[in-house]
Amino acid sequence: MNKGRVIMQPELIETVQAQLDVVELPKNCQTWWRIMLIEEATGIIKKMVAQPNIIPCQGADILAKLIAGDLDWKVGAMFFEFENTAGAPTIPSPQRDEDISYYINDLKLEANKDYMRIPLVVPPAITASSSDYDGNQATFFAITSGVAGIHGKTFDQSVNSKVYGVALASTPDVTEYTQDKLFSRSYSGFDPVPKEDGHAIGAQYLIRFR
Repeated sequence: MNKGRVIMQPELIETVQAQLDVVELPKNCQTWWRIMLIEEATGIIKKMVAQPNIIPCQGADILAKLIAGDLDWKVGAMFFEFENTAGAPTIPSPQRDEDISYYINDLKLEANKDYMRIPLVVPPAITASSSDYDGNQATFFAITSGVAGIHGKTFDQSVNSKVYGVALASTPDVTEYTQDKLFSRSYSGFDPVPKEDGHAIGAQYLIRFR
């Protein structure tokens, strides 16, 4: 769905993840997003911002399906929401009762806004947040690629693209974005990350069950 995709090499993805591993998360956090600007040639993180998130009501639907054994509802993509503007992006105030229709319908009507639907570049990592658990923490990671969003708007530094929001989605049908289900969204607490020449924008999402 994203045209002109360029895939970052596995060794560079490992370089990115190694840098993330040494950055401590806020104490007692349950869920957290990190958004970063990554040099494509080296995997070096140039800038990173972090912030909490909301889990929409649709996220509860996803968890119920997975616990019941329906693996078609597993998380398979991240969304990078962007606006093409020389100024500051207009950032929405998300509500828990909003679902995937915001991305499919609302953003389609925006003149300068769109989102990139990016598959996870590595399988989610399962780890333990403390010695009390065997594997209660899941971590997801994706990196932008391509030059256009789902609705065809250009994603490039030449049009001042800025990522101002991120989301995590279940992909019951990986080939059909209209079937996606929304698990997590985040906007507040960070400055928009601009697309820069020679750099990709990456995101990491962590959730702990306690």
